Amino acid sequence: MQTRTRDGLVLLLAGVLLGGGLAWLVGRRQESPPAAPRALDAVPAGALLVATLDLPALRASPAFASFLREEREIPGLGKVRDVCGFDPMAGLTEVAIAIPAAGDPGDFGLVAAGAVQDEALLACASKVIEARGGQPVVAALGSFRAVRDASAEGRGEIAVRPGGPILLGGGAYLRAMVDAADGRAAAVGASAAHDAIARAVGEGAARVTVVLTPEQRAELGRELALSGAGRSPAASIVSGGATVALGPEIAVHGAVLCDAEAPCAELGAQLSAARDARAEDLATRLLGLGGVLERIAIAAEGKALHARVRLSAEEAGALVDRLASLRGLRQPSLSPREPPAPQPPALEGSAPPRGDAAAPPPDAVLTPRQRTGPDDGGAR
Repeated sequence: MQTRTRDGLVLLLAGVLLGGGLAWLVGRRQESPPAAPRALDAVPAGALLVATLDLPALRASPAFASFLREEREIPGLGKVRDVCGFDPMAGLTEVAIAIPAAGDPGDFGLVAAGAVQDEALLACASKVIEARGGQPVVAALGSFRAVRDASAEGRGEIAVRPGGPILLGGGAYLRAMVDAADGRAAAVGASAAHDAIARAVGEGAARVTVVLTPEQRAELGRELALSGAGRSPAASIVSGGATVALGPEIAVHGAVLCDAEAPCAELGAQLSAARDARAEDLATRLLGLGGVLERIAIAAEGKALHARVRLSAEEAGALVDRLASLRGLRQPSLSPREPPAPQPPALEGSAPPRGDAAAPPPDAVLTPRQRTGPDDGGAR
């Protein structure tokens, strides 16, 4: 009787422990879902430049949203959505761009994280290669599948795995990105130098960090010496970076880290003088940058040099629009117009002829209404 009672208690205790253990494991699985891949996890260590973009934050910003919401096109083929049947960027949340410190000229890598349709993306890339007369080849690379044009060796490849991320790069650097994403090689997160400059500039919807190698710093010093600058404080720069933080105002924070305090202070004085001179430049004012430059606060803090400025969303939107048009990133949507009729010469002392609206003065920040004009419905 005692033996049966003891055995029963043991079985009951084992059942309680087993049930509790299973409940704990289920609870842990519910509390800790697998972490989504981060773009920086696929950027190999040893990068010269790393830039990151927080796409949801940029999409929500009036200053940058139009560039992310525009219909993207594949040159010669048409709109991405028409070619692929979907927009690969629609579900993305984070993008990282990297340039390696060593490698072939033109090497770079792009990593995109978020909701990824891996099979659809590979099919779309293959379709684009075929439409351009190429030969798409799909192959396994670690946990990824990559597609490339076999008839154009040495060009870029796209690699993707279920759940992401998406990798875009060429040759050896794409394989280094795959190794970093799969944990077979160190990622840029292990770089103390990139981490130091990232902490100096802080978080932002967009951030870029640059870390010079000892060889690059030595070459910079030699070039400055040959230019007659002598020992320039710029030769002491170890790294640099900048962030753009979005909110009611847009805050831009740039910083460089030096190998000593004195060169940083000297560099700050030189940059302040250059800022003042550039702010008065006519071309700068015509671009609307003069007033912004005047507000940039430059300050040396030990071995760090900081530059900070705040812009309203209206100012930032106008400047982004102007710079994009200047660089040819966006073509103004102009409707055909009749050539203006010739005007008689103005008589001395007479008022200048008036058009529909007065021309904005140099260095003015235009409102959206002023940028679009009175007869295009306010649309960009």
